[in-house]
Amino acid sequence: MTEAPALLELTGVSKRFGRITVADNLSLSFRAAEMVGIVGPNGAGKSTLFAMIAGDVTPDAGELRFDGRSVIRLDPAARCRMGIARTYQVPRPFENMTVFENLLVAAFRGGQVPRQSGFALAANLLEETGLSQDANRPAGRLGLLQRKRLELARGLATQPRVLLLDEVAGGLTDPEVAQLVAIVDQVRRRGVAVVWVEHVVHALTSAVSRLICLAGGRLIAEGTPDDVLANPEVKEVYLGADYGAEADWGKGVGD
Repeated sequence: MTEAPALLELTGVSKRFGRITVADNLSLSFRAAEMVGIVGPNGAGKSTLFAMIAGDVTPDAGELRFDGRSVIRLDPAARCRMGIARTYQVPRPFENMTVFENLLVAAFRGGQVPRQSGFALAANLLEETGLSQDANRPAGRLGLLQRKRLELARGLATQPRVLLLDEVAGGLTDPEVAQLVAIVDQVRRRGVAVVWVEHVVHALTSAVSRLICLAGGRLIAEGTPDDVLANPEVKEVYLGADYGAEADWGKGVGD
């Protein structure tokens, strides 16, 4: 069976900040309806990778294509309208707006959704992400789990084709993580490509079909979660050379 073409593709992407290399000739691709996890130690280049995909940071070299079109010169707003959405490790809602108003802004401005459709979309997302009871609450008054849910819902309100998730499981309990994983999997089932950076490794291994490990801006390993986590180089760069073969990757290492 022929493999589906890449929806999002990076080719030879490099980026330096002064003497620090944060992306070293990276070539990665992601297909529709695929959930891919990205792990790596602090400073591996994960956040910069997301920033380059979303348009917040311009690569020094390389190409970035979305649905066959170069987006390297497009700003973040244009990329969002095309279907590239991202969340942030520290949620960034409009704190003085209600949860529902936050979703409307994302739908109208980020997704260019027509007014009537935008209200319906926001209402559906409140239900899907478990925020219905908080619809009229100011976003600044939400607890951590609900803020994470809102960050996810705001990304979905832009009607993305690629969703970049940044540390959505951090700080949550195991049951709360399981709830978010279930929501994200439903998103993938609708055909959205999900690229998920996470230090809570067991959240990724329970959800993704492919895992990527970065270190020092380089691609260290790529494959099934089991294969990548068993890779000796991954263990060394991620957790240190003395990390034992029997260590438990499910404890949220690297937080």
